[in-house]
Amino acid sequence: MEVESAAELQGRRPPSWRRTVAVQAALCLALYAAFSLGEPQLRPRGVGRGRRGRGAVSFLSVAGGARSPADQDRLLRQMESTAKIYEVKLVLDVARFGDDPLWQNGSLHFQALNIPWYSTASHGQIVSNFLKKVKMPYDQILEIVGVDTGPLEDLLHDGKMSNSSREQITWLEQILALTSNNWKIVVGYNPLVDCNKMRTTKITKFCEPLRQIFETYAVNAYVSTGGSCGHFHHDNSMSYIQNPIPGDQTNLDGFFLHRVSSLEMETLLINLDGEVVQRSVVHQRGREAM
Repeated sequence: MEVESAAELQGRRPPSWRRTVAVQAALCLALYAAFSLGEPQLRPRGVGRGRRGRGAVSFLSVAGGARSPADQDRLLRQMESTAKIYEVKLVLDVARFGDDPLWQNGSLHFQALNIPWYSTASHGQIVSNFLKKVKMPYDQILEIVGVDTGPLEDLLHDGKMSNSSREQITWLEQILALTSNNWKIVVGYNPLVDCNKMRTTKITKFCEPLRQIFETYAVNAYVSTGGSCGHFHHDNSMSYIQNPIPGDQTNLDGFFLHRVSSLEMETLLINLDGEVVQRSVVHQRGREAM
């Protein structure tokens, strides 16, 4: 029988536990980096943590319209990833026409996630207005009112009140008057605020009487497509949030992630690469100083 010497046994002694732990930790870090390579950073520092990250209700909004197959696929994949991370409750398709290409593909794409899509354009109806109420923690309610702004074209462009415009405004007032919910968000296709520069002075023009209605019934935000005031414009406690339109002068395509908590609504603009390019916060009316 061959017997090993003490020196041989000493040379074959297993490595120390410290070296083993260090090697395993390095392997875990390498494996994490390999899986994370190329994945979008949808959760920047400070987002989703602390008081703001607890008890928030999330939803997405996106401008409808035609896109190339590649861009539409990238957009829907980024929206799907965001929806899974933030447990999104619904998607708002801010569209002009009922046969919107993004609606046709996006609503089918999200069926497996059981996340409903709501559109601002008619789908087999004369007017596609809708009201969606979402329960929030602490017995609060998020109310989203969708308005088909097609009947408001005369009012928006010429300031003329047609019969169809009057019917839409009457419906909106009735809906907003019936509720005293904590958060009220109105969504429509057309932007209601216009920013023009006259010489050195910036002139901001709001659509009346909708601005008065928003003020009277304490609407927190109006979500639409893009306009001349950028993607975010604040008017006192009211926020105008404007989705980028594919192919416009900004060359930006993407969507909004809206996160509503008891005190504030945080909105992130996410591009096709999954990067957060802009952020805005609007406080619940009466709680700006908290």
